[in-house]
Amino acid sequence: MSAGKQWLNLSLDEVERAAADRVRAFRMLMMGGTRLRGLLDRALAPSGVTTQQGVLLSWIESQPAPPTITAVAAGVGMTHQNVKQIALALQRKGFLDIEVDANDRRSRRLVLTPHHYRFWRTRNVDDFAAVHAWTAAWSDAEVRQVLRLLRRLHDHLDALPAPRAGSEGNDDEVGAD
Repeated sequence: MSAGKQWLNLSLDEVERAAADRVRAFRMLMMGGTRLRGLLDRALAPSGVTTQQGVLLSWIESQPAPPTITAVAAGVGMTHQNVKQIALALQRKGFLDIEVDANDRRSRRLVLTPHHYRFWRTRNVDDFAAVHAWTAAWSDAEVRQVLRLLRRLHDHLDALPAPRAGSEGNDDEVGAD
């Protein structure tokens, strides 16, 4: 048995087939995500931007107004501290500004800079072509099916109660560094 099959089937010998298939699907999603992130990290490496930074920037860009660190953390499924660290790195690189919220001085808003928009305008064509190449194993109909299935999974995960986190504190507060 190949190492991939061993990993895929690890500890599933005694598990009912439907439950085992869910574990296999989960493992394949996790591994696929890890592999795709690695491919994109390598493609982005010369620019100094990471996949995680790109995800954060694109999520911020999709919002109707500059979001707070709290909103970004909830939206992308990261901790407040992780978003704050990534935002500080992106601020140093000129992609965003971290501004005090006019209505709540404890909160910080992440505001994209003109550099952000110029950077992605020059990259998107090549990056989108790379994504097309990485997903070329799927037909257009299969891509639509994957999108339907992943949307259902994301909707289901969004509806689950949030797990209780440890005591993280509010990273939007002044002095929370």
